[in-house]
Amino acid sequence: MSRWRIGKSSMCPAAAVALLCAAVPCFGDSGPRLRELSVDGTATVGTLRLPNAVSGAPSAEFAAVDIHHTSPTVPTATVTADLSAAYRTAGIELIRTHDAFGAGDIDARFDGGQALGFTIPASRSALTIFPDPNADTESPASYRFGPTDRLIASIMGAGAEPLFRIGRSIGAPADPPADPERYARIVRHIVMHYNGGWDAGFHYGIRYWEIWNEPDFKFFWNGSAQQFYALYAAASRAIRAADPAARVGGPTISGPLEVGAYREGFLDYVRSRHLPLDFFSWHFYTLDSDDPYAFATIAREVRKVLDGHGFRKVPSFLDEWNADLFDRDMSVASRASFVANALIDMARAPIDLQVFYRADRHFRGAGGEPDAVAEVLSEYGALRRSPLLLRCAGGDDAGLGMIAGRSKDGRTIRILISNYQIPARYLGPRPGGDRLHIPNVMEVQLPARRAVQYTNNGGYSLSIHVPAHTSWRVRRARIDEASGYRSVDDAEHSGPQIHLSAALPPPGVEFITLQEQPQGGGPF
Repeated sequence: MSRWRIGKSSMCPAAAVALLCAAVPCFGDSGPRLRELSVDGTATVGTLRLPNAVSGAPSAEFAAVDIHHTSPTVPTATVTADLSAAYRTAGIELIRTHDAFGAGDIDARFDGGQALGFTIPASRSALTIFPDPNADTESPASYRFGPTDRLIASIMGAGAEPLFRIGRSIGAPADPPADPERYARIVRHIVMHYNGGWDAGFHYGIRYWEIWNEPDFKFFWNGSAQQFYALYAAASRAIRAADPAARVGGPTISGPLEVGAYREGFLDYVRSRHLPLDFFSWHFYTLDSDDPYAFATIAREVRKVLDGHGFRKVPSFLDEWNADLFDRDMSVASRASFVANALIDMARAPIDLQVFYRADRHFRGAGGEPDAVAEVLSEYGALRRSPLLLRCAGGDDAGLGMIAGRSKDGRTIRILISNYQIPARYLGPRPGGDRLHIPNVMEVQLPARRAVQYTNNGGYSLSIHVPAHTSWRVRRARIDEASGYRSVDDAEHSGPQIHLSAALPPPGVEFITLQEQPQGGGPF
């Protein structure tokens, strides 16, 4: 039980104030102030649609290379554990197969050299599906499904569904397939293996098939846009021929704000040739802004473009996102609050699927234990189990965000509050303009940086409206810079108003769970 109970206390006002200040630092007129927040536990405003989706299969065999540092791989001690149980507990619903480094790749060949500062061992080339580019595409002997079978089994064994990326992991050659039609025949047999039982295969019914990865980024595609169009046309038809129920999509662009061949040109090509396009996928990393609201901003532009080209019913998939992966100044707590704010903002944006890149390294954090980012993903999974969104007030898109949901039986309310500040060096316009130019690699339009003014963000004062004559067990857990993830409070409160306050300076994340107690009566 907590040291103080608001809602059941009979102490005098002066004593209550004294006790509150003992539990929560009180700020003077010149210090940070608490944000007034409210949640109406009786008023639903929609449903939390975005699945809890990630990259990074749970099996240790497919552990991520460590792109936060220059070492070749994550230290051995952190990659021995299978994460299936942890993913199930976290409620991971979908896992994209990209960057398993061999498994899930059709024809990747790694040379053991460095790609973007990390090493992909040449031995990973032995894990690809179609190792001999000159082999007979119709013969089962030409295919090596074992590693990818294990990859898919790892995903499904964790209770998630795969999003199967057709193509290659980073670090493999970026040359386009020499013959798109021949490549499409290979793709058809892959779909047949996993959904049609071909070559001692399976009947998984994998829904999502995505063609290539970031063709607008020279590390993945050094051919022309027209060459990519030809590959997409051949592969999309092959997938649909192998499984008419399959959902086919792309083009997984890394520059979703870039007007041109891989956005408007691709959509025009698909429409003019009546090709399958069951989802439009795009990626973004916040690079030199580290602004979690950027994803929602871009999503509105992507939706506008899709609608304007006649694809109003085509879902928008942000299936690779994160802050700047190479930002070593970003603490784990800062990254956790960034992720939490991004998920809060995405829930209100025109995004139909989000895929965080990538979860396995966070569930295998320091010492092999989940870090604060993994805890945010787990709490988002819990929020998905309370999917009826509640009316909230007081949060914003400038740093102190909030989202709340109620379970379908009405007995559980979950509230996520996240307090994040964009680093001062990233506030305001970019001195050189909003274009990223990397010679011979990419040139891409970036969303404008914001000049955010942070006010009343020292913490929160939260009022939760619940039905009268109900009693609730209220548990709070917190992520902060000082101590990472920890439980901070477990108390009983009664309706109709529950009041909670806490100092929560940025970066900080608060997870609040209300569980109706049996004596409180029936569900809403």
